[in-house]
Order: sequence, then C-alpha cells, then structure tokens
Amino acid sequence: MDLRALLRPTDAADDPAPWVDEAATPRPALDGDTTCDVLVVGAGLTGLWAAYYLLEADPSLDVLLVERGTTGQDERGIGACSARVGLDADGIAQRYGDAAARDARAVLRDAVVEVGGVAAVEEVECGFRFGGELVVAGDDEALARLARQATAATRWGDETHVLDAAALADHVRVEGAVGGTWSPEAARLDPGALARGLRDALLARGARVVDATAVARVSAGAAVTTHGTVRAARIVDTRPSGAHRGAATLATAPLPEATWAAVGLARGEVLAHCDGLRVVREPAGRLVAGRAPAAGRGTRAVGAAARSADALHAALAALLPVLADAPVTHAWLRPLAAPGALPSVGLQDEHAWARSGGTGPAAANVAGRTLAELVTGTQSALTRAPWVRRG
Repeated sequence: MDLRALLRPTDAADDPAPWVDEAATPRPALDGDTTCDVLVVGAGLTGLWAAYYLLEADPSLDVLLVERGTTGQDERGIGACSARVGLDADGIAQRYGDAAARDARAVLRDAVVEVGGVAAVEEVECGFRFGGELVVAGDDEALARLARQATAATRWGDETHVLDAAALADHVRVEGAVGGTWSPEAARLDPGALARGLRDALLARGARVVDATAVARVSAGAAVTTHGTVRAARIVDTRPSGAHRGAATLATAPLPEATWAAVGLARGEVLAHCDGLRVVREPAGRLVAGRAPAAGRGTRAVGAAARSADALHAALAALLPVLADAPVTHAWLRPLAAPGALPSVGLQDEHAWARSGGTGPAAANVAGRTLAELVTGTQSALTRAPWVRRG
C-alpha cells in the first residue's frame, strides 16, 4: 500500500491525525495588548494541564492561554496514555539513583489514573478506558526476555503479569504470538477530545484561551505576540522544543464490529510488540498504529515518511492479518521522544517552562501539574522529580 498521498512534505507538526478532522471551532485570536496573572504559552496538553492545576490551587487567578494554532488540533499521538517515557527505570536509576527511579515511576503511574479521574470529574468525553498495556512476544526467546523484565520491574513498583498464548488471546488475537505481558498502567483515549474538553473546563472556570496567536518573544514579565503584547506576573512556556523524532503513524477507517471481534482489544488495551509497534483501538472504532524509528533516526522527508508508513502497514498486517485490507484514511508523523529522553520542567525567577518530550498524555499531565506546583511554590514528589530544573 502506497501511503504517500496521505503524507505531506511539511514539518511533522502540520501532518493530520484523525482527531484533527473533528477539531472544535477555533477560539478568537488575541485582541490587542492585555495583562494577566499567569500567561501560558501553548495550549497543548501540557499547557492545558498547567492552567487547570493553577486554577485548582487558586481559582482567583487570571490565567491566559495563547495557542499559535487551534487548541486540540496539535495532538498527534496514537491515543495511548501510559506510564512510559523515553528512559526506563533502570536508566533513571543510573542517572539519578534508585530512590529517584522509584519516585519517578510512581509519579508516572499515578498520572495515568489522574488523567482518567479528571476526565470523569470534568465530564470530558474522550473515550478514556483503563485497559492496561499488552506487550506481545513472537517467539520463546522474546517471551523469556519479557518475563525477566517483568520480574525486574517489581524493583521499581511496576506491576507486570506474564501471559501464555491462551491468556494473551483473551485480550488480542495476534498472528504467531507465543505469549506476552500485561501491565495495568495504561489507557486509551482520544487526545484531541481530551484537549478540547480541558479547554472547555478552563473556560468555565474563567480562564481565557486564544487561538491563532503566535508568540514571537518572551522576556521578563511580557510576551510579544502577533496580535499584541501580554504582560504577566508569571509566564509558563510549554511550546514544543522541536527536539524529537518523527515517527510514522497511521489510522484506518472505523472498522466493523466483526473485524474487532476477530482482533480483540475490547477493554481499551494498548498493544505493543517487541519490535516497537504500538496499536490502539480508538474510541470511534478506528485502529491507530505507530512504530518508533530506529535509535538515532527519524522520518521527516515525505518520501522517507511514506516508506516508513508503508513498512508500518506491512508490519501491522503481518501481526493482525484480518487488517490487511482495512482502508487507511490517515498517515502522519507524530513527535516521539528520543531514547533516553525525559520530560523537562523548570523555573527561573518568574519564568517557568516545560517540555513533555513527545512522551504522551500522562507525561504531559506530569509536566503540567509540576509547572503549577513550581509556580505556586508547592513542594511535593512532583517538584522533587529528576526532570525538574531550577534556575
């Protein structure tokens, strides 16, 4: 299958994901100079979470979010909300020590639950379902490796269950699978719907959200935008750094129930394979799949991206043959953290910043909550996490 026509020769940030088709009507742009207590630059999930927790801490704050595009339209993940980041617990321990690794893993696991909890409380219809994550092994050697990893993960407080072929088939029917593992710390959701729901919750609390307003320069106490200057007591910058790999991703048309009955994933599980392939049954019935590029590589040029997407489709069809002829309606590049990357959150004087690092909705929640606590002076496990920097 040639997916070239679905990919455009642009930066990864402009490629379409399924939920972009359903994006809400853009908010008006900034209308001239203004002031606020806290300016949040960037209304992606990290910025939305930061504003949400700032208003949780102090509802009287005048919070303004400024987005260069349309809120919710820049969410291009596969819809997996998991405790994964670019660096595993062993790597965190090597850099920062065992205690930091245990604390970091606890924070990330809690974030998955937190995302679902807020979605429920705020009545955000994003299809959140706490199905856990499956990792599939295609041979006995891979299964033995997964079993060793499951045992080692208990050191960091992670819960992982080893499944034989029959137990795995109760979740998903994968061609040639000999077994796998299941861990509870993952959920599926529609990231665009989550972003739009958080935006609506913020508007209801009195926050201001403006779209189509690019920030050209940030300085002490002020930000110059394309539509005016904003003066703020605190500035929180959540714009993406651009330091990520472009990972090819695709989505099918909504699939019939007969196809899903043959595949499985009925409980909202996130499916992963040892070769880096990840698959989600999206709330609207699409199948969304992505695969990490080889270490140190990414796909930006349209030709390379199309070849990567074609290879992804072939791998998906080999894993789940019933999908070989499923129509693919979207192919795009999603930002993916480089191996070894962690979220980065910091505070210097009155300027805070965060980069969730292309690691998904849970990491964005962690980054946003941490920003809010740094700005309000709260001390917690979040502000002691190894990815926090102070100026």
